[in-house]
Amino acid sequence: MVTIEEFFESNINSDSDNDSALMEDALSEVISSSIITNGSSSLSDDENFLIISKTKSDRIKELLNKKNKRQLIKYAKKTGLINILYRKQIWPLVIRPPSYCTVEYDNNNKLYFCPINYYAADKNQIESHRYYGQVRMDVERTLKRFPPNYSDSARIELQEELIITVIKMLIKHDYLNYYQGYHDICLTFLIVLDADLCLPFIDTITKSHFKDFMEPTMEKTRDLLSYLMPLINCVNSECAEYMQRGGVGNVMFALSWFITWYSHVLDDLDIILRLYDLFIVSHFLMPIYVAAEIVNFHADQILSIDCDMPSLHQYLTRLPSELDSNTWEEIINRSLHLFRNHHPDTLDVLNDEWIKRW
Repeated sequence: MVTIEEFFESNINSDSDNDSALMEDALSEVISSSIITNGSSSLSDDENFLIISKTKSDRIKELLNKKNKRQLIKYAKKTGLINILYRKQIWPLVIRPPSYCTVEYDNNNKLYFCPINYYAADKNQIESHRYYGQVRMDVERTLKRFPPNYSDSARIELQEELIITVIKMLIKHDYLNYYQGYHDICLTFLIVLDADLCLPFIDTITKSHFKDFMEPTMEKTRDLLSYLMPLINCVNSECAEYMQRGGVGNVMFALSWFITWYSHVLDDLDIILRLYDLFIVSHFLMPIYVAAEIVNFHADQILSIDCDMPSLHQYLTRLPSELDSNTWEEIINRSLHLFRNHHPDTLDVLNDEWIKRW
């Protein structure tokens, strides 16, 4: 008989990406055979969910206490990290801190020490920065991204902290060019890690995952985005060819997905944070693999739409916002499988082959 603990342990320890159906069968076995009430009847779905969630929470807590970075990375990819309290501790553990940031531990509470003046910037420096006006405009019109339980005063305070966070990063690295959507990235880290902790880790992630989007032109961003069509072709060639004929082969519908880790197009903070769990521990192109599987998931509907650019573009742009949390988990699982089958090292060849066809 498979226990819940064994189910999670085998899933996380596996180096291969489990087939969705296999995972569902294993979980079904756990629920049906190991959780029995009064010796006969099974618990309700809600009760099963709570038990499974508690088991997962206990396992993550155990790994966190042991500082088992390798296993926590696997949880971040395959199942997510459950809540902000865990993320506040685990994200800094799995993101390599900058060399200037000393990390110490005290009773499992992380204390971060970095030079106070490393990101120092006074009010005049911040407000006179070349991107200050643009950043303020973007932040002030991003109301939907702020947690709904925030009061007006708390939201205004968070907005000001976000503006300062973005500008301090741009001051420290003046070779970086701000783009609309970078504030969405910084906001997510600010919500999880708070203003006093987020900057070193935004710094690391910016340089490892977002620097290509912050060049003077979008040429590099367009080059990276061009990998999407070859990946769609790998999972559904009929859909890829239909989209190409329909005029959306430049995949601009997915630009904001890629450069904001989907946070600009999603309202559900829980789903956004689940995706960030995946992306912070993955290759920087993982959002492209996710995009390919989002398209693949909706392939039948796409093929039923008129084969013209306005119709297809309008439909494609809203796809992420129509997915529920269970579907996102399926897409994440498919994306990990696609990544294993078509590593980023192979994408230039796939792209060349795709271009030659058109």
